[in-house]
Amino acid sequence: MTTRRSAIEDDLSCPICGKIFQEPVVLFCKHRFCKPCLESSWGGGGACECPLCCQPSSMGELIVSTMLKKTCEGYLKERRKSNPFACKEHGESLTLFCLEDLQPTCVECKESGSHKGHRLYSLEEASQDCKAELKTALKPLQDKLKFFRNVKSTYDLSAEHIKRQAEHAERQIRDEFEVLHKFLQEEEAVKLSELKKEEAEKSETIMKKIDEMENEIASLTNTIRYIEKEMSSQDIPFLQNYKETIKRTWRIPEEPQMISGSLVDVAKHLGSLKFNVWEKMKNIIQYTPVILDPNTAASCFQLSEDLTTLQCCSQIFKLPDNPERFDVSAEMLGAEGFCSGKHSWDVEVKNNTYWVIGVASESVKRKGKNVLTPAEGFWTIRLRNGEYKACSAPWSSLTMSRQPDVVRVVLDMDRSKVMFYDPRERTPLYTFTDIISARVFPYFCSACKEYPLKVLPMNVYVKVER
Repeated sequence: MTTRRSAIEDDLSCPICGKIFQEPVVLFCKHRFCKPCLESSWGGGGACECPLCCQPSSMGELIVSTMLKKTCEGYLKERRKSNPFACKEHGESLTLFCLEDLQPTCVECKESGSHKGHRLYSLEEASQDCKAELKTALKPLQDKLKFFRNVKSTYDLSAEHIKRQAEHAERQIRDEFEVLHKFLQEEEAVKLSELKKEEAEKSETIMKKIDEMENEIASLTNTIRYIEKEMSSQDIPFLQNYKETIKRTWRIPEEPQMISGSLVDVAKHLGSLKFNVWEKMKNIIQYTPVILDPNTAASCFQLSEDLTTLQCCSQIFKLPDNPERFDVSAEMLGAEGFCSGKHSWDVEVKNNTYWVIGVASESVKRKGKNVLTPAEGFWTIRLRNGEYKACSAPWSSLTMSRQPDVVRVVLDMDRSKVMFYDPRERTPLYTFTDIISARVFPYFCSACKEYPLKVLPMNVYVKVER
């Protein structure tokens, strides 16, 4: 097949240019050439003769053979179909590369067609240069792909974490409401028991009175019947029994008195029922002024179920690297930020040997290591290596008569200051008066693995204002 195809190609190729005929002409000697090739050859001052056999000819013989032209066009069309790497316009093999159009071309395209006058060079050189260029362009794409895969991995971890968070929160909510349901059921049972008890007592008292009335009614009824019967007797028997009869009329019972407080005290049972139950509920509920935000906690922290206690652990927990989370130091924030007003909370630091507490600006860095100074958005005090210091600039030593078990943080956003107290003492440990932030959050840091930090609950009061 290859031999035959080569023979056909040779038969349809111009002896002068070696390419498939373009505007083929047949001379009197039967030799065939491209008309442009002969015109170029004869027009250069040479004799009008066949370039192969040197027989004389003339310009008048340069008549395009329509049949041969169609044969050449059909051959080129077939070759283009069978060779995907052939030029679509000329059917020639693609051997050059156009720098303007960034496309492979054939030799014919160099002289004519859409690539005429363009900068062309060999496919081999073009392939090497383009591969080198693509390799350079590929590097940022590979880096971007790696970045996107890392982000997707974080999203996958976040999806799993969200599911665990929801399941855990649902379980906690159910447990908390179970306690409330149990309390309300017990209170309901107590209230109903008290009502039933009062009902039984009041019913017993009134039933006794009813029995007494029935006895009196029966006695009076009998007396009246006896007297009426005597009155209907004949005179002598009537008068003989008169003394006994008249004595019966002397025993008139006292009129019965209604008992005060005999009815159920509905007001006692129903009056402000919800409020009274709510007031008693304060004995089973706990209010903590600051709740820890687990979504900001470094991966070394373990938090209590009620989000009030943080413990630094040797274990590193697998958590999503979300933007809110601190990723280097053992740090975290409270769940609620403060923009105005006065707020206070107590932190138990007993036996903890490395802690930092205070407030931090909402804009503090969450990634990388922080410098705990007011200029960086931190207003804190700390204990480290047995030294108590305020994280000012420069840091200031704290003077105290004894080690605090609890530190009270008092934040006054309206006055842009935060104070630290030992609740047992009246004088503050330290005061920052330069809080420059629209919103701050309670801040916690602990590297002690033996003892936790704990936000202590506050006493709950129910007060009625009149």
